[in-house]
Amino acid sequence: MQRGETINLSRPDILLFLSDQHHANYTGFAGHKIVRTPNLDQLAEDGVVMSCAYTSAPICVASRVSMLTGKLPEKTGVYTNEGAIGSDQTTFLHGMAAAGYETVLCGRMHFLGEDQRHGFTRRIMGELTPLFWGRYGAARSDLGPYVGTMANQSLKIIGGGTSPVLEYDKAVIQAALDYLKQDHDKPQCIVVGTYGPHHTFVAPPDMYSYYKERIDIPESFRQGELHPVLSGLRNPGLKEEVLVKLRSAYFGMIENVDRQIGEVREAWNQYLQRSGRQGVFAYMSDHGEQAGEHGLIGKSTFYEGSAKIPLVFAGDNIPAGVIVEQPVSIMDIGPTFCDFAGADTAPRPDGVSLKAQLLGGVQQQERTIVSEFVYQMDGNIVPARMLRQSEWKYVAYAGYEAYAQLFHIATDPQELNNLYRPDHEAVLKFREHLRGTWHISAIKEKYIEKREHHVLLARWGKAVDVPEPERWTVPKEATQLPVVE
Repeated sequence: MQRGETINLSRPDILLFLSDQHHANYTGFAGHKIVRTPNLDQLAEDGVVMSCAYTSAPICVASRVSMLTGKLPEKTGVYTNEGAIGSDQTTFLHGMAAAGYETVLCGRMHFLGEDQRHGFTRRIMGELTPLFWGRYGAARSDLGPYVGTMANQSLKIIGGGTSPVLEYDKAVIQAALDYLKQDHDKPQCIVVGTYGPHHTFVAPPDMYSYYKERIDIPESFRQGELHPVLSGLRNPGLKEEVLVKLRSAYFGMIENVDRQIGEVREAWNQYLQRSGRQGVFAYMSDHGEQAGEHGLIGKSTFYEGSAKIPLVFAGDNIPAGVIVEQPVSIMDIGPTFCDFAGADTAPRPDGVSLKAQLLGGVQQQERTIVSEFVYQMDGNIVPARMLRQSEWKYVAYAGYEAYAQLFHIATDPQELNNLYRPDHEAVLKFREHLRGTWHISAIKEKYIEKREHHVLLARWGKAVDVPEPERWTVPKEATQLPVVE
């Protein structure tokens, strides 16, 4: 395409850089005093920061499916990392492709099953994790000594060096850079998905050493009794000396992803200049990481570290240096991009377009942001929901009504003081919302049914040799143990 030829400037090219498990407050622009994120800080300076953005499910697959469809997990039926949607369920990518966009997946999305597209028209880099059920855990012979470190054995290996996660992300970024060096006729919607800063907790050696000399311990790490539903999430091996290493590696992984964001954004800007097109660049993560806050690691909670996500937009016609404090959702991504593209979004979304806020600072009508999860405790299924409105956050656990949580985030950002009282004005308001929207018995039944399917799928995946052509091959050099501890 020649410069200026049949270009519709009202339909910008779009690039979403999607990391995995990045704590929203662990950036320079969010005010963190230790972690170095100069490229994200520049992105924030150049655009609009959604400073109160939340995932709709504090776990990988459920949050990503929710983002793509614009629907809550209750409607997608996906609550766990074993979930998937059918090929007749549309995503925002279907709408954008139907409107003439090339929808490109570069790297991680954590799809399970035969359908590895769900609206993407091209995939230019494969997946690190298996594509089918039954191939996780001990079956990950390709990870060598790192087996388990990307899942429930995250304390097994911590330090400075290399890892399958770091090497995979290098390959993802290189594929993205190669693609952006090419010319493309269609308008582009590109999703670049890294695995980092999700554990394995191994960072480049120089970054690990830098943070180990400066690392902090969260005040809430020494918090006493946890909510009874969350108490089983505590890892007995998480001693303070281990947490120092873990946070050093995690901060180093965040800085590493920040450098990669800088590389991709520079190549993106060069692509736009070369093509003469306008563009929107966005950064977000699917959920956060506790990183020792409240004595926990990983996600699967509604604390800010796990449920809040970084979300920043910059590009043509988007004003610079703007902070939007209104709560927004990961489910708003699809409607927003489709609004920019003039495309149909997936039907009946729970999310809304943020385009008006991004372009003109228009405040939306106050709404309640919802995140949900399902816990298993002592053989019981416990649906849980987080509601965020204005400065208040409310968390309800089905069957544990007396243990509900109410936090005033503006004055208690570390969530150290549970203000729950049954007669609290905010509690009454949130409970009224739940009465009309939360279908606990239906959620339990769907969850149990899905689990039964996943058990059989895991047996099938172990027994049947189905090829995985879009699964990235882990090189041997990626499984060398850290050189710095």
